[in-house]
Amino acid sequence: MRKFYFVGGPKQGFFEEFFQRLVQIEGSPAGWKIFPHASNDGKALHIVEAETKDEISGHLQRFDDIYERGEIIEIVEKPIKAVDI
Repeated sequence: MRKFYFVGGPKQGFFEEFFQRLVQIEGSPAGWKIFPHASNDGKALHIVEAETKDEISGHLQRFDDIYERGEIIEIVEKPIKAVDI
């Protein structure tokens, strides 16, 4: 599994419809962590475990007309090297 992140949320005026659709498909896929903005603007940071960006895009296609998001970016975790002090 790879990790990705993006920021997204329902377009203004579509909050109820977005959440109704989300309930119909039984929520976000497993491996999705969603952190709503503290400003309560409807947007959230999404950290997603998936095989590909296409897997993420496939889920979000169900909401294309009522959802907006930024670019999906892969997270590359690099080991931290010990430093002599």
